[in-house]
Amino acid sequence: MVKKIDETKHVESNKFQVILFTVLIFLLLTLLVLVIYLSFTGTNIKAISEKVPFVSQLFDRGDENKQEHSTVKFQEKINNLEAEMSDRQEKIKKLESLIDSRDKTIERTELKKQQLEMEIEELRAEQEITKRAFQDIIKTYETISPKKAAPIFSKMGDEEALKILSSIKTDKLAAILEQMTPDDAARFTKLLASKSSTN
Repeated sequence: MVKKIDETKHVESNKFQVILFTVLIFLLLTLLVLVIYLSFTGTNIKAISEKVPFVSQLFDRGDENKQEHSTVKFQEKINNLEAEMSDRQEKIKKLESLIDSRDKTIERTELKKQQLEMEIEELRAEQEITKRAFQDIIKTYETISPKKAAPIFSKMGDEEALKILSSIKTDKLAAILEQMTPDDAARFTKLLASKSSTN
């Protein structure tokens, strides 16, 4: 009899286990079908699961992991952007220093240009003064009598004498050459001829 009671208890406990597993499997299958249906209809499963205490905790844990993961990603992005920004700032500084050095070079070149222009103006002014002085010398020799001018040209260097003689009017030049010695007159005539042929 004791054996029968044990068997009955065993059979009853087996039946209870079978019923319990059947109910659990049915609930799980129903839940699975419900989740599939809700995902196909586009319903927010997370919003519904927040109302169920135990299920909401499961989703919250997943959210915490996602938040931690996204926080790490955001921090990496921030670090990358900061590194990129510092690189760009370094490039900007290099470009600014390059621009500054080019600006200084341009300023120096501009100053040199102004100095050269001033020197050119001074040289032109000196050239104008020299030209006027030379014209005055020519006028002076044109007013001196040929008899007095001839010995001066003979004692003068060939280059200076040739420069003045080539600028004097031809009638005055002829008169001066007449007053020179034949050797000097021949020499200056030859120099004048060679100068006029090169021009």
